[in-house]
Amino acid sequence: MSASTAPSVLAPARATLIGCAVLTAVSALAGMAPLIAVVEISRRLLHGDTDVWPIIVVALAALAVKQLGTFGAGVLTHLADIRVSFRIRRELLAKLRRLPLGWFTDRNSGIVKKTVEDDVAALHQLIAHSVVEVTAAAVPVVVAIGYLLAVDWRMALISLVPLVAGLVVYQRAMAGAGTKYPEFMAWLTRLSGAAVEFVNGIGVVKAFGTPGVASRRFQEVSRNFARFFLDWARATTRASVISEILLSPPSVLVVMVGAGGALTAAGWLPLTSLIAFLVFGTVTTAGLMTVMMSIHPLVTALSVARGIREVLAAPELPVPANPIVPDPAAPGPVVRMRGIRFAYGDTVALDGVDLDLERGTVTALVGPSGSGKSTLAKLLPRFDDPQQGSVELYGTDLRDLDPAELYRHVAFVFQDSALLRMSVRDNIRLARPDAGDDEVRAAAAKAQILDRLDALPRGLDSVAGEDAELSGGEEQRVCVARAILADRPILVLDEATASADPENEARIQDALSEVARGRTVLVIAHRLSTIRGADRIVVLDEGRVAEQGRHEELLARQGLYARLWEHDQRAREGGTQGLEAPDDPAEAGVPPMTAQRLEAR
Repeated sequence: MSASTAPSVLAPARATLIGCAVLTAVSALAGMAPLIAVVEISRRLLHGDTDVWPIIVVALAALAVKQLGTFGAGVLTHLADIRVSFRIRRELLAKLRRLPLGWFTDRNSGIVKKTVEDDVAALHQLIAHSVVEVTAAAVPVVVAIGYLLAVDWRMALISLVPLVAGLVVYQRAMAGAGTKYPEFMAWLTRLSGAAVEFVNGIGVVKAFGTPGVASRRFQEVSRNFARFFLDWARATTRASVISEILLSPPSVLVVMVGAGGALTAAGWLPLTSLIAFLVFGTVTTAGLMTVMMSIHPLVTALSVARGIREVLAAPELPVPANPIVPDPAAPGPVVRMRGIRFAYGDTVALDGVDLDLERGTVTALVGPSGSGKSTLAKLLPRFDDPQQGSVELYGTDLRDLDPAELYRHVAFVFQDSALLRMSVRDNIRLARPDAGDDEVRAAAAKAQILDRLDALPRGLDSVAGEDAELSGGEEQRVCVARAILADRPILVLDEATASADPENEARIQDALSEVARGRTVLVIAHRLSTIRGADRIVVLDEGRVAEQGRHEELLARQGLYARLWEHDQRAREGGTQGLEAPDDPAEAGVPPMTAQRLEAR
């Protein structure tokens, strides 16, 4: 779906906004009754007629109608704003869940936050205020000009001179807005992204950053934005000031008094008509100024509405109309990848990769940084689809499966633990919301984290990020408990212990042995010593399969794996002060699940 064919984000509020515009127009017309009353009372008094109370009563009644109509329109537009904002945020969050991971790779968190929070908030001005304010300002202008033309067309044309001149100058001031405003919005997006990046990296900045260097990107974006905005302001300031002077009530009154007084003195304009021009002349200027002041927030709101519309129209991972239910008993490998090609823009991450995961085996992905390990692993839980090739589960292409069906078979534990801001209990049973408390506690116990969770202020009811203050390794074990409770036959591990301290690493490895027992495992290995007993090791290099086999076979080939192993051993020897690696695979850092299989052999 393209942005041009996506439904308007304002569609649900369109009927309300049209109704409120009509109500505001009626209220604005009623609000002009007191001005007409002033002119009519002046005319009667000049003719010696003092019976003006009926006019005053009508004017007061019209004023009450105006106030009630304006209040009612404001209430309705604010209620519409609440409904639209809630619906858009809900649709955006649902949309973000359906977007491929590559969409987020191309955008930083600042851009996503700006769309979901700032841009939706900016719609408040458009829905709750702009329609009412612009209508309330424009209707009196049109009515006043029509009324003055009916009173005396010559004087009306003269009174329009400063207005026309002011609008011409204002148009010149805003001549470059068509190109400048999109650039202004782009700078705001860059500034938001740079600010989020700087805040997210504040720990590194404090630890290693040299003042004025670590925050250079944020400072540079801020300076460039300020330079752009000042240049734009300088180019428009003079014309804007002149237009505001021409459109101001004093300017119009000077013209009215001068020209009107001359025409009245010459007998061409009655005194009552001059009074009408003096009363209604300022209505046109005030209304035009209000409309002009509303243009900037209105354009901003329309721009962010288009941006939200583009996000809602972004291509999603396709969901089949008639999904296939895979057969776990189907012959062949549990997972089969053929001819996989995947690129991030112009950067090719995977190129022609073939891989089979046999039932009940451990397959390890290794390779230099940037070789495509994480990209390949994330294709199995379908965080992205390959641009070429296929990923099959039990012989069925993942694109033919319902996503919910896929996640009944695949679980994953990634290196970056992710706990949502909810209770620890709900975090563990995220994949099985109906799981009982006993099942949750059993999973936490197998993940070696139950004792720590029981020690929290409210136990499993403690909320992550509030009263559940957990270390990185403890959060990782909660994620492992989540995978244990999910009880999926296929497990994807992105080296869950890479950043853990020795104590947490040992406990996480013990927990992983529980979740991996009897399952088909695909593991991304950063420490080669942890996967030396894997059933098969696949070595990736520049997005291609360079080697594959068992640990001993790959060492004998003296290829890329052997070089990586040598570097890994040097790093381990440096960390253990030159101690020899033990012969026992479990002591050598092999995951318990792999060591147990080695012993079985």
